[in-house]
Amino acid sequence: MSKIYQGGRALLFRIRCLEKINGLKTMPVLPVLLCVFCIFGVSAVVNAQAQRQVSGKVVDEKSQPLVGVTVVVKNSPTGTATGADGGFSISAAPTDVLVLSYIGYLTQEVPVGNQATLSITMKTDTKNLEEVVVVGYSSKSQSELVSSVSVVSGQELRDVTTNNTAAMLQGKASGVTVSSASGQPGEAPKVRIRGTGSISASADPLYVVDGVIGGTANPTDIESITVLKDAAATGLYGSRAANGVIVITTKRGRAGKTRVSYNGTTGVSQRTTGNFEVMDGQQLFDHTSRMYQNDYTGKRNNHIATLSKTTPNPSEADINAYLTSKNFPLSYGDFASGVLPTQPGNTNWLDEAFRTGITNNHQLSVSGGSEKTRFYISGNYFQEEGTVVNTKYEQTNFRANIDHDINDQLTLTARVNTQFSNRSNDPSGAIYQSFINMPWDNPYNEDGTIRYVDANTVGWYGRDKSNFLYTSQYNYNRNRGQSLDGDLKLEYRITDWLAFSTTNRYSADNSRGESNNDSRTPGGKANNGSLSNSYGYSNSFLTSNLLTTNHQFGSHNLRGILGAEYQKNYTDGMNASGQGIFPGLEVLDAVATPVDIGGYKTESKFMSGFLNVDYDFDSRYFATVSYRRDGSSRFGRDKRFGDFYSVGAAWAISSEDFFQGLSSTVNLLKLRSSYGTTGNANIGDFEAVDLYQFNVQYADLPGGFPRRLVNPDLTWEKAHTFDVGLEIGLFNRIDLSLDFYNRTNKGILQQVPLSSATGFYWQTQNIGSVRNRGLDIELSTKNLQGGLAWETDFNISFNRNEVLELYNGQPIDQGSQRIEEGRPIGSWFMQEWKGVDPATGDPLWLLKKYDADGNFVQDTVTNSYNSATRVYTGTTTPKFAGGMRNTFAYKNFTLSAFLNFVYGNKVYNYNRELFDADGAYPTYNSMVLQDGWSRWEKEGDVATHPKAVLNGNRASNKVSSRYLEDGSYLRLRNVTLSYNLPEAVSNRIKAENIRLFVSGDNLWTWTDFSGMDPEVDLTSGYSTTRYPGSKKLMFGVNIDF
Repeated sequence: MSKIYQGGRALLFRIRCLEKINGLKTMPVLPVLLCVFCIFGVSAVVNAQAQRQVSGKVVDEKSQPLVGVTVVVKNSPTGTATGADGGFSISAAPTDVLVLSYIGYLTQEVPVGNQATLSITMKTDTKNLEEVVVVGYSSKSQSELVSSVSVVSGQELRDVTTNNTAAMLQGKASGVTVSSASGQPGEAPKVRIRGTGSISASADPLYVVDGVIGGTANPTDIESITVLKDAAATGLYGSRAANGVIVITTKRGRAGKTRVSYNGTTGVSQRTTGNFEVMDGQQLFDHTSRMYQNDYTGKRNNHIATLSKTTPNPSEADINAYLTSKNFPLSYGDFASGVLPTQPGNTNWLDEAFRTGITNNHQLSVSGGSEKTRFYISGNYFQEEGTVVNTKYEQTNFRANIDHDINDQLTLTARVNTQFSNRSNDPSGAIYQSFINMPWDNPYNEDGTIRYVDANTVGWYGRDKSNFLYTSQYNYNRNRGQSLDGDLKLEYRITDWLAFSTTNRYSADNSRGESNNDSRTPGGKANNGSLSNSYGYSNSFLTSNLLTTNHQFGSHNLRGILGAEYQKNYTDGMNASGQGIFPGLEVLDAVATPVDIGGYKTESKFMSGFLNVDYDFDSRYFATVSYRRDGSSRFGRDKRFGDFYSVGAAWAISSEDFFQGLSSTVNLLKLRSSYGTTGNANIGDFEAVDLYQFNVQYADLPGGFPRRLVNPDLTWEKAHTFDVGLEIGLFNRIDLSLDFYNRTNKGILQQVPLSSATGFYWQTQNIGSVRNRGLDIELSTKNLQGGLAWETDFNISFNRNEVLELYNGQPIDQGSQRIEEGRPIGSWFMQEWKGVDPATGDPLWLLKKYDADGNFVQDTVTNSYNSATRVYTGTTTPKFAGGMRNTFAYKNFTLSAFLNFVYGNKVYNYNRELFDADGAYPTYNSMVLQDGWSRWEKEGDVATHPKAVLNGNRASNKVSSRYLEDGSYLRLRNVTLSYNLPEAVSNRIKAENIRLFVSGDNLWTWTDFSGMDPEVDLTSGYSTTRYPGSKKLMFGVNIDF
């Protein structure tokens, strides 16, 4: 009654207020209130008597319990969700109706009546099961797709422990190649979709988050990723989709019981150096002393031979006197003194440079809501201590996704994502030094303190006199960054078939980098210390406005999108450095001498209008048409607008009447094809304008000079893509997808050199063409079903790249690679290694001989590096790449294993120029020869390696195909074993589900590559002293409340 009384008091107050506001005459309030009290009282009593706890159990059509089914009292905020056994309990009246909803199942309404216990079977909604493919501006069921797409769920994505979405995508989608040049925490890999189609412009794909171009998303918040590959899928993104599109969909709240989830992972990581191994102290001593002994003997014999010309048959005294006159040591011991130790030490520099790292990843999320308001809020902290000393990466992420139905026609959506990151880089060159430093050198003094080493240090055998342990005590190199993405979307459902939405996103990023060279270190001593700072800022505003329709006329279904977008981007930044700063000070204001200062500002704008129409007839015949017109400030004033289009069609053969006799065997057979154009705008903001450079001075006066000539006709690269695909389903257990594609990029953006007479160096022009064609295959199978379940997901991609046209047909040299018509991008062009001369131990290279008219005569060999012929020796592009996942489930246990593979690419192992140099660097450590390798020692030896000669053997370690190796590998990327605790255990802590797991990353790699890791940046193909990848052993728990 107290609640009723309080409600009445509030009503009395409102009536009194109305009297004062409206000037109403005093009315008999007491009778009115008595009536109100009676109404409220009777209602409350009836309601209290009617409400009771109703329990139930929800199962699927196979009588298996369904976990997480939303159960809501219709037209009420009261709701709950089913537990691990499918059970639920909710307060409801006999007149209430329960609404049950679950992804992939038909929504059901169940009257409560007088039943105290309900038994409910959910029926599969095949169409809704397919409504998970988000293709950017819209979502479609799998059966409605006309395009080539790959979908990776958030659960599949997050098996590997990292905080980079692109790295998680490696090997999980056909046609997508992910490669990394570094294993450092926080380092982003390179992503290519169906090959590289550009030369000067970036070939990175376009990222779309929650339907809007750009944005960021933490992997823990991702619901799914859709990779758009053909023109029918990417065409609606027009000018920026030539390199493919990666669509990220984040998690959203669902109406019903509030769900709290915690996901925590912690573990250790260790370095992986593959097949690469440097010598220990004794191995290096044996290897080096042989070279010094041979060198001493050879030089001594040369001196004796010279002496013998004037003094035949010289005596020992004559020889010693002559050697003394030439300042040549009389004994080998004197010759090797100071360069070789009498007793070799055995410092393991790798142990000094590397450590066991710790990784932590923790996420807490809350989701739920009512029928009108749904929310998803999460926070994530990721911290990875690198395996290299002084390296670390940490990131904190917050996200909030809120959907609110203002009424039946209006929905407001707000999304906010923020990231804060800190990264510590190695300031001392520890990786490089750990490989080149001699094991004979000790980094510690006799008292255990770290040894100071510089150019004047006595008793240090290595050529680069440096001790990274000392430097790392005082120097630092670190970065920090913050980003914010905020979306505001308003959707107005005009009718049941027509809707309008406007989505507006503001993004801002800022970063700061700082590094020093402390005056206490050898490198900083000369300048009394130095300090460098850099700052960067960017922001972007994008508005996307869509008018969408979805209308059905009998067997005809028509969907359409009419849209307009505008985006403005801005960046600025500065950098400065100075010298002369006291130890411990970290601000530029404290430096004595400014050294360098620089800065930049850029901006760009995009404006777009587009149209898309999808049609299907009777869910058998499908067609799609897209058109987009884009304008960009990045291009020439006469060609700022471009038109892009795509068409596609599909035929669901398995839905035809004549096919129904085979439906039990072939449950799906679908043929589709598409063609269209897309563009590439990944160039600098001012490439089309005339450029004058003003970063020069003369006599303390500002100055400038011409740098680039204006090009008013500069416009987009255009990709013309044809795709034909076939989808097959067998026995409802095997799903196979095949896609053949041909993509030709025309009007390639190139920096064309100009004659010096023009006064300019170069001009960016649309010249050239590159083609990529290949085959994507995806296969999913349900191998076993029942008590023991086993599923397999497999994908493989074949791509062939070819340059069709270049400026005046002229090849482009890029170091040891050459781009030439008829060849793939990334073709290696260098001297071809032909092995070792068995008679002399000299290196041999290919020499092509031509006659006086330039006609080829024959192939021969030469031991002169400068005379050898440069030829094509392979490519950085793999012949195929892919991945495979096997998942086993038995009762509460689940075991999954994921492998990825790359085959057929050539990697240049640059490290071997230093560590496998045949004596060219005698004061560096050397690598241990691989199994099957051998070194020439005497005449007649058939060996893989030339004779080791002090200071080098006829340039044998120069760039050639000797160091070009097969980069193929098969890697066990992840293994995870998980266990779901029984419901009785979970209920003790009021949890719905508790999952425990242990996982391992990069546990095993099969490869013939002799370097640290065959995985390199496939756009460059070089393997250097990279930050090695790491093996991880992780332990984790997932708890849902």
